[in-house]
Amino acid sequence: MNYNRIILIGRMVNDPELKYTPSGIAVTQFRLAVNRPLSSEARSQGTQEQADFIDISTWRQSAEYAAQYLNKGRLVLVEGRLQIRDYVDKEGQKRKAAEVVADTVKGLDRREQGEGDAAASGGGGQQYARSGGNAQYGGGGGGEYDQTPREAAPVAAPANRSAGGGGSYNGGSSAPRPAAPNRNAPPANNYNDNADGFDDPFAE
Repeated sequence: MNYNRIILIGRMVNDPELKYTPSGIAVTQFRLAVNRPLSSEARSQGTQEQADFIDISTWRQSAEYAAQYLNKGRLVLVEGRLQIRDYVDKEGQKRKAAEVVADTVKGLDRREQGEGDAAASGGGGQQYARSGGNAQYGGGGGGEYDQTPREAAPVAAPANRSAGGGGSYNGGSSAPRPAAPNRNAPPANNYNDNADGFDDPFAE
């Protein structure tokens, strides 16, 4: 049995970098600073915290969410899997580096207008290449992922409440009640609109 799952909470070191593959799939990359835990003894001795800087890549809905709502300094939760990638440095030497391919990204400290309450999730793990100096590297794909966009659960309208000492709540101006649904109406079509996968590597 194999299991590869990572959950990180840290602060973004840079603004997310959004790109698109030739087939139109969004991919965002950023770096996360995660403090190492200190023992109570180390804290009492005034030991300074140290951080690990971890490369993050995320795809599809979560990539677009990160690019639109997250920025440098934000406290972010990332959930995904560890991946080891190969690349060539400026001297032409082959190197290996670790990164986390995230399928869930969520801002924790403050919320931008329109950001919403739910974390953005999207499949990850396709192969791509990023040019940085003379280095090019590709993340290995092969994992299964759910490409189906998640539907937000319906939110019930708040009811008027009145109690002594507790005040009352009204979500807005009074409005007539909506008409009862037509029970004879035909059911709505139920279908699953999955995004197409792709095999093209990311290239600029």
